[in-house]
Amino acid sequence: MKNDVLQRLAAARPAHLDPDLPAPSQVRQEELATFMSLPRATRTARAAARTRRVRRPLLSSLALATATAVAAVVITGRGPEQPGAAPAATLGSGSQVLLAAASHVEQQPAGSGKYWYLEKQFADRYKVPGKNYSIDVRGEQRWWTATAGNKYWSQSLDTGARPSTKADEAAWKADGSPRSWDLGNDADQIYTYAGKGEFDHDAPGGIADSVPMGEVPLRLLPTLPTDAKALRKRLFELVDKHYNGPEWTLDRIVVEDAVQLATTLPSTPALRAAAYRLLAAEPGVRSLGDVKDHAGRTGYAVALTAEYAPGVERRLIFDKSTGMPLGEETVATRRGDGRKKGDLLNYATFTMKWTNEAPPFNTDYSDPPAGLRSAPVDEWDAEAAR
Repeated sequence: MKNDVLQRLAAARPAHLDPDLPAPSQVRQEELATFMSLPRATRTARAAARTRRVRRPLLSSLALATATAVAAVVITGRGPEQPGAAPAATLGSGSQVLLAAASHVEQQPAGSGKYWYLEKQFADRYKVPGKNYSIDVRGEQRWWTATAGNKYWSQSLDTGARPSTKADEAAWKADGSPRSWDLGNDADQIYTYAGKGEFDHDAPGGIADSVPMGEVPLRLLPTLPTDAKALRKRLFELVDKHYNGPEWTLDRIVVEDAVQLATTLPSTPALRAAAYRLLAAEPGVRSLGDVKDHAGRTGYAVALTAEYAPGVERRLIFDKSTGMPLGEETVATRRGDGRKKGDLLNYATFTMKWTNEAPPFNTDYSDPPAGLRSAPVDEWDAEAAR
C-alpha cells in the first residue's frame, strides 16, 4: 500500500471544515466524506482552478456516475470488513434495476475509435448568502483518451451561474437580477452569470498531465475480470497495493472504481455489466423509478448511501433502452451545513463516445519551458507490465 489516500485528499479540504476544532481522525473522515460526495468533474475543475501541478493516477476517488438502465444508485457504505468476494445482498428493487441494466448493456456493441471522448456538464447548488434563492454554479469538463499510448487530454470550462429553479429565478429577478455572486466559500472566487469560459486545458507531456474519468488506466481494462465477484476481488487487490488505509476505506474505493467502470470509463459491454452486478450486491441499493436528468433525458435511477459520505445520497441515472449512463446527482439526507433533507447538492450529465476526431489542442493552457516541467509519474506501470 504505497500512497496514503487521506493525505492525497487533504489538499482538497472543504472550506467549511475547520481543522483546528475536531480531532485529526475526525477531520480526515469528514474530509474524505465531503470530498467523495462531490461530482468528480467538480473536484477536478476546482483543483485545476486553484493550482497547476502534476497529477498522478489514483485508482479511486473522483467519481460521478453512469450505468445502463436509468437508475439512481445510492452507495450504501459498510463498516470494517474483510476484502474479497462481493457480499450477499437481499435482492431489492434497486438491485433488480441494476441487474436488468446489466442484461441490457452487455448486448450493446463494443464500439471502437482512436479516442474515448467524455463530456460532463455539472453544477454545484448554493444558497446565496442573505438572499432567499439558490444558484447553480455550472461547469463543463471534456476528456479525450487515446487508445494508443494511454494518453489523456482534458479541458475545463466555467459556463456561468444561474438561478436553480423557477422559484429561484423569480426571487433573483426581484433582487435586481445580479450578474455576480460572492458566496463566501472561496476567497478568490466570484461566480458570474457569464462565466469565464475555458480556464484550463491539458495535453500529454505538459505540466499537469491530468487524469480523466475514473482512476483505472485504460491499459488495465482488458485485464479486469467480467465476473462481478472476481472483479471486486481484483479491484481490491489493486487498491490495497496502492493505498494505505483501513479495509473499510479501501472497500469504499473499490465501489467508487466500480461506479467509474459502470459509467464513464470505456469499459467493454461485458465489463460494464460486471460493474453493474457488483453494485447490485451493495447493501441498501434501491430504485428511484422513472426520472429525468438535467438535460431533460428520461431514464431511471438507484442509490448507494455511503458511510464515507454521511448525510448524502448518490443517484445514478441510466437510459432505459440501452442501460447506458445518463447522469448523476447527490442529495442531502439530513439537515446541516445550511441544507435541508432532500436538498439537491450537485448534479452532472454526461455524453460519451468513441471517435477518430483528435482533441482541438496539443499543448497545455499555459506551459512552462520544457526544462521546468515535472516528469509525470505513473504508479501503474509495474502493474500493467504483469
